[in-house]
Amino acid sequence: MAQGRAAVLRYARHQASLIYVNAWDHLITLARILGGDGAMPLFSQASVARVVCEAAVRFAWLMDPDISSAKRLVRGAVALHLSAEERSKGVRALSAERFDPRIYEQMLDSCSQERDSIGKLIDGAGMAFGSSRKGSAKIRLELQSPKVAVPLKINITELMAELLADSPSWYNIGSGVTHSTYWGLRDVSHSRPGEALALTPNVLDVGAAVESAISSSALILDRCGRMNGHDPTAHVRCALKRRAEVDAPMRRAVTSAWAHIPAEPRSRGSSGRPE
Repeated sequence: MAQGRAAVLRYARHQASLIYVNAWDHLITLARILGGDGAMPLFSQASVARVVCEAAVRFAWLMDPDISSAKRLVRGAVALHLSAEERSKGVRALSAERFDPRIYEQMLDSCSQERDSIGKLIDGAGMAFGSSRKGSAKIRLELQSPKVAVPLKINITELMAELLADSPSWYNIGSGVTHSTYWGLRDVSHSRPGEALALTPNVLDVGAAVESAISSSALILDRCGRMNGHDPTAHVRCALKRRAEVDAPMRRAVTSAWAHIPAEPRSRGSSGRPE
């Protein structure tokens, strides 16, 4: 059992390392998007920053120095299980007719083997799945000694609210661009429906993306430092200072924007509300 638990923890570390690199890769991409060539993106900064935020909170959830090693063990196993389940769902959602039958079967077999391997790893580490009251669905992963239970769900929205509280709702706001919903795209438009598009980057949206990415960096720095026995205070303070430097001109921009709002909207719709 000790060997099984050590194996799960190695996988947890490996997951965390890859999440770290994913966050770093997207931070570098964000820096390139917002480079010094005088250009400013319309939308892409929101999607890239959203990935950084999600990577940061997943990393922080997995590598939390304030939880017990037993709970980290179970969290690592939950992340492994969910990864295998999502991969299997993705393959099964593919149209089998588009592939050579032998290749498709190999893909399914590979998913099944991974799920079985992780199941054996979990069992060998002394963990078991807990079911709902009706017993129809697995809802948590449990360790009996010491007693630990972790839900079979990683709620990114809740983690964002808890771990990146200085960027409230950014994960949801970023989804407006990621999923190309109207409300997430129209802030850059200065033309009305039926008119030729007149698009200008929204400086506040760009600033919010940058601030959220900086806060995500601070979160990762904090977790990495404390998990490895170092004091990350100076590095975190540096990141927060950088965020404050971005925040100051953003506050001025907000004040300026509100100061120039016209007293009456240009037109009203049939409902009488401003359009």
